[in-house]
Amino acid sequence: MFIKEAGVEILNDSIDIINTLRFDLASNNIQLLQKEPRESGNNIQIQCPYHGNGQEKKPSAGIRKSDGIFHCFSCGKTHSLVEVISYCFGREDNGYYGTKYIIDKFQTINASRPTQHEKEKIKEVSKFVSEEELDSYRYTHPYWAKRGITNPHIIEYFDLGYDLKNHMITMPVRDIQGRCEFVAKRSVKTKFFTYPEGVSKPLYGLYELYQSGLMGDYYATTDIKELFICESMIDCILLWQEGYYAVALNGLGNNRQFKQLNELPINHCILATDNDTPGQDARDRIRQNVQKVFSEIEFPEGIKDIGECSKEQIENIKSWEKL
Repeated sequence: MFIKEAGVEILNDSIDIINTLRFDLASNNIQLLQKEPRESGNNIQIQCPYHGNGQEKKPSAGIRKSDGIFHCFSCGKTHSLVEVISYCFGREDNGYYGTKYIIDKFQTINASRPTQHEKEKIKEVSKFVSEEELDSYRYTHPYWAKRGITNPHIIEYFDLGYDLKNHMITMPVRDIQGRCEFVAKRSVKTKFFTYPEGVSKPLYGLYELYQSGLMGDYYATTDIKELFICESMIDCILLWQEGYYAVALNGLGNNRQFKQLNELPINHCILATDNDTPGQDARDRIRQNVQKVFSEIEFPEGIKDIGECSKEQIENIKSWEKL
C-alpha cells in the first residue's frame, strides 16, 4: 500500500502518517486530530478538522488507505491528504505545504517516470521557501527594537526573524496564498540588503491583509477604507504597529504590484513613499498605473521616510495627509 503525491510513493501505512501528523500538530499546540485514529476496513477514522473546531467527540471522517482521500460523512468535505495537512497547519494553499510535509517525512522516490503534471507539481512546491528554512530564522534580535518595532504580535504576524549564520534580520515575502516566495534580508551591521536574484516582487503585506480577516475572500468584500503604500517593508510594519493598514513596494513599483493594487477592493490609497526624488518618481508611477483615489503624505522638512519618524509622529501621520 502506498499514497502517491507529486510523483513520490509514500510506502508508510496511512495510520503511521496520521499519527506523525497528530504528533506534529500537538507539538505546535494545534488542537486538531487529538483522538487516536481507528482502522475500519479500507479507511482510517479520524476527527474532521473542518467543522466543530475539530473537536467532535465521535470521529465522522475517514481517510481511504489506498489513495489517502479524505471524506467527512458529517460536513461532506472531500480533499486529498496533502490538502488536509495544509489546512491543519492553517494554510489555504491547495496542498502545497502538505505535499512538502509528505515529501520531507515519508518520501521514497517512485521508480517509474513521473508524469509532466507530477513534475510541474514538484517544481511548484520546490520554488517556495520551505517551512524548515523559515524555522531556522525564528529568533529575536535587538535590531527590531532599534528600528521601533516592539510589538510582539506584529513581529510574529509578519514572521520577522534573524539569520544567525549571516547576521541579518529576515522578512519573509509571501504570495496571497501564504507561500513564501523569498526572504528579504538586511545586515544588522551595515545597510546591506539582499534579495534572491531575478525575483518578481509582490506587494509586501498583501497576504497579511487577508490574514487580518478584513479583506474577505479573494477581493470579495472589505472593511478596509484606506491603504498606505510605502517603499520599504520596515515602513510598512511600523504603520501596522500603529494601527494603519499598509503595503510596501520593496522599490519603486513593478507591473505585478500595480496589477495587485488595481485588483484590491480598496478605493483610497495614501502614498507614503520616501521624501526624495526616487520616492516622488514612485508616487508618479503609481498614479499613472493604478486606478484609485489618491492622497499623499507630505513629510516635514528633514524627515525622509516613516522609519525616521517617532512613534507619536506615526500615530498622527494622517495630519500630514494632503490631497
